[in-house]
Amino acid sequence: MMTENEVTKLMESSKSENEWNNNCDIVKRECGGYPPFWYSAIVISGLMGKTASSWGGDDKIHVRVS
Repeated sequence: MMTENEVTKLMESSKSENEWNNNCDIVKRECGGYPPFWYSAIVISGLMGKTASSWGGDDKIHVRVS
């Protein structure tokens, strides 16, 4: 299992939406799903929004109809 610090560092290192998604897959594989601290450490802390803004993204949910 990854520690909160390891997960935070990995997610902060994401340089694109694709890399973010790949890193999410790593976290879920290593932790058997999203770890209990995910929401507070990644979402509420603002890390998700800050990291996504570095590639022009955001932390909002987007619904696409195809």
